Amino acid sequence: MRKIVSPGPLVSTLAVLLPLAALGVPGVARADEAAPPAEGKAEERGGWDGRFVAGMSAFGVSAVSLGLGILSTYQVSEANEAIRTSVFASQFTHQQNACIAAEASADPGAAFIRETCARGNTYNTLQHVMYGLHVGAAFAGTYLIVTSILAGEKKAAAGSGVAVVPVVSAGYGGVVVSGGF
Repeated sequence: MRKIVSPGPLVSTLAVLLPLAALGVPGVARADEAAPPAEGKAEERGGWDGRFVAGMSAFGVSAVSLGLGILSTYQVSEANEAIRTSVFASQFTHQQNACIAAEASADPGAAFIRETCARGNTYNTLQHVMYGLHVGAAFAGTYLIVTSILAGEKKAAAGSGVAVVPVVSAGYGGVVVSGGF
């Protein structure tokens, strides 16, 4: 018996969108039409400043890296607990390192200790990297958002004044005064 394969989600989506684009759905430009002219820059339309968006993204990276750092700290703690409770590590005093002793030992419990020590070292490095990334991204996000807010305040203060612009052309001269009062 043959297996019937249904089209994937991409094929289904394209099968729906292509006829809609051909009909001229509002908001969807066809290939033979010119794109509508832009109203102006994002700042002129009241859009978001790129620094603000980058700052919020940096806060997201900061939050994710904090979570991964906490997870890594937990994994290091679990590895330390597994080493402390192992039969092989109980042979050594606190001054002796069970991880170093396991490298040279042929004891069956030494393989578990070598594995656990390697996992603990990996997560130990990862936690330091993640906490460093967390702090760096938090500072970068704060800097970007503060500079975005300050630039917006400067722009608002500069836009509220009066501008006097001289205009000179062939056979014409004058002054254009504009601004908000």
